[in-house]
Amino acid sequence: MATPDPNSEEYRYDYDHVEIDHDSDEKEIKGHDFNPVEEGSALHLEIHRAVDELGKYALEMDLKPKKPISKDDLKGFIEELMRSSTIECMNNGADLVGHVKSFLIVEGKGNIMSSIVDVNKPIKIKDALNVDEITEAVFVLHVIVHGIWDDKIRDLTLKVMPGICKKWNIDYEILADYYDLEKSIAHHNLG
Repeated sequence: MATPDPNSEEYRYDYDHVEIDHDSDEKEIKGHDFNPVEEGSALHLEIHRAVDELGKYALEMDLKPKKPISKDDLKGFIEELMRSSTIECMNNGADLVGHVKSFLIVEGKGNIMSSIVDVNKPIKIKDALNVDEITEAVFVLHVIVHGIWDDKIRDLTLKVMPGICKKWNIDYEILADYYDLEKSIAHHNLG
């Protein structure tokens, strides 16, 4: 049998030639969006997500402390918000933490990145913020857990936010709120 021309339509949709190295250290894997076995394709990632039953939610907020907040206190706020959201998910149907991460950005001053993969372990924080007090920041939170869908993660995260923000004396405005509405509707229609 002749090998198809790599530029032909026949080759493009002949997935037998694709080899996947799941243990690769390659961090940026690009692929054809419609190739279900090619690691970097959107379809491949969606198939993994559906099989893995991972729910996800992302939120972007503008944080405005009522008075300047120290970087250490802001780290305490980040940890409490991330941990509370994760625990709330675990107490309401999630059975595994996929990854909960956040990014706090102070324009022109740097950022703080935080991560939780196990609710029983300390939060990992990478501090690249070059300021001691913060008066305004953008905060992005991603919550990915197994066992519950996007809409439930969203509801549980939004439930804990007001009390934590009030405790830390921080006003906030939601700039963007991302979750997969179509997946959530389909999930509820099947149930």
